[in-house]
Amino acid sequence: MKEIKYIFIVILLVGLAGCGGRNNETGQEQSTTSIIQKEDGSIILELEKAFLWQDSLNPYMNTAEWSLNITNRGRYELWITSFTKDTMDLKYDSPVTVTFGDKRIRKTPVGNEIVLDSPAVESDYYRADSKIGSVYIDRPGHYNIQVVSSKVLASDLNVNGKGRHTLMKSLIIKPMTE
Repeated sequence: MKEIKYIFIVILLVGLAGCGGRNNETGQEQSTTSIIQKEDGSIILELEKAFLWQDSLNPYMNTAEWSLNITNRGRYELWITSFTKDTMDLKYDSPVTVTFGDKRIRKTPVGNEIVLDSPAVESDYYRADSKIGSVYIDRPGHYNIQVVSSKVLASDLNVNGKGRHTLMKSLIIKPMTE
């Protein structure tokens, strides 16, 4: 009986060790630079500064995650920044899911605001900002934020996604004015 118990423990440990080596998923941490809230209260969460999770079998599950401190309480709008070739159709295949604390928002970006002459945009693209929703921060403090979308692509970060119709670039958190 003792031998069966030890064999079970060995099989369990080997099985757990093997789970970390799946080929279809990769986690990639881009930068450990701290994210700072600007004087106007806004925060720009760039994909380059996110922890990225890519799933080649289920790209709609690709995830960008940030960890940050919010210093002021209040209501904040969440905006997705995209670089696109056509501002009338951003071609998001499925809704983007934003998880902020205990709130989850799902929405398909539509390009509510077109930002002309944005310095980071290459000549083939236009910048389109899409309002996803809003969250209320009751207490200043530490928060984790996730964006889940097939447009979260690590390959777009280094080569600027040449040839892609739309590139997701950042999540912007803006305090709402009264």
